Amino acid sequence: MSKYEALDRLVQIQEELRELGNEAASLMREFYPGLYRQGDAYGAFTFGSSWNSYNTTFETLVESAADDDEDEEI
Repeated sequence: MSKYEALDRLVQIQEELRELGNEAASLMREFYPGLYRQGDAYGAFTFGSSWNSYNTTFETLVESAADDDEDEEI
């Protein structure tokens, strides 16, 4: 696997995490609405990312990897 293939896969994983978070939120909202509201208030269904720009998350790491690759192309 090349570095570019790895980055593509990391981006795919991030999308899968978003989809899983949406699925989890939907199930919780339907079957456990009280717990859903609590989890939603804290961003519990946002897998791999955060509303806090100072947090290091999977999403920010993937973005940094992409930026690193762009810098190498120059």
